[in-house]
Amino acid sequence: VLAVAAADAMEGAGMTAIIGAVLAGLALPDRADGPWATAVASVARWGRALLPVFFVVSGLTVLTKGLSGTSVTLVVLTLLLGTVGKAGGGYAGARLAGHGRLDSLRVGALMNTRGLTELIALQVGVSAGILTPPVYLAYLVMALASTALTGPGLQLIDRAELRRDPLLLAAPGSVEARASAKGDLL
Repeated sequence: VLAVAAADAMEGAGMTAIIGAVLAGLALPDRADGPWATAVASVARWGRALLPVFFVVSGLTVLTKGLSGTSVTLVVLTLLLGTVGKAGGGYAGARLAGHGRLDSLRVGALMNTRGLTELIALQVGVSAGILTPPVYLAYLVMALASTALTGPGLQLIDRAELRRDPLLLAAPGSVEARASAKGDLL
C-alpha cells in the first residue's frame, strides 16, 4: 500500500511512478524482525506474485508499440554493439588489471548479464517518453538475448580451458569436475 501510494504521489507530481515505489522500498527496513516484519513479508509475497505481470506489460508494450516501424538492422546493430562493447570493455579491464585471457573472457561474458534492472529501466524510459518504441524493442532484445547468451558463453570458455589443461578435471571439488560429472561441459 505504501509503495502504491508513493508511486501515485510521484506520478501526481509529474515524475515517473517507479521513483515513488523505489523510495518507499528504501524506507522499509531490510530486517525481517520487529513491527515491520509482517509488512515486509507481505510486500515480498506481492512482489513475487506481480513480477510476471511486469513482464506481460513489457511484452504488450513491445507488441502494441514497438513492432511497427522497427527495423531489423536497428535490433541487430543494438544487440551486436551492446554485447560486444560490454564484453570487450570487461575483457580489456580485466586484462589491464593483470588477469589471464580466460579469466578476462569470463569477466567480459559476465558483464553481459543485464537482467531485471535493465528491463525496469527500459520500461521507465518508454513510459516517460525517453525511448521510442523501436529503440525500446532493440534494447529489450539486447537485454534478453545477451543475458541468455551468458551461460553458453561461459560454458564455451570452460571448454576451452579444459582443452588447454585437462588436469582441471582431476581437481577434487572443482566446479569443472562437478560440471563434467553431470555432462554439462563435455
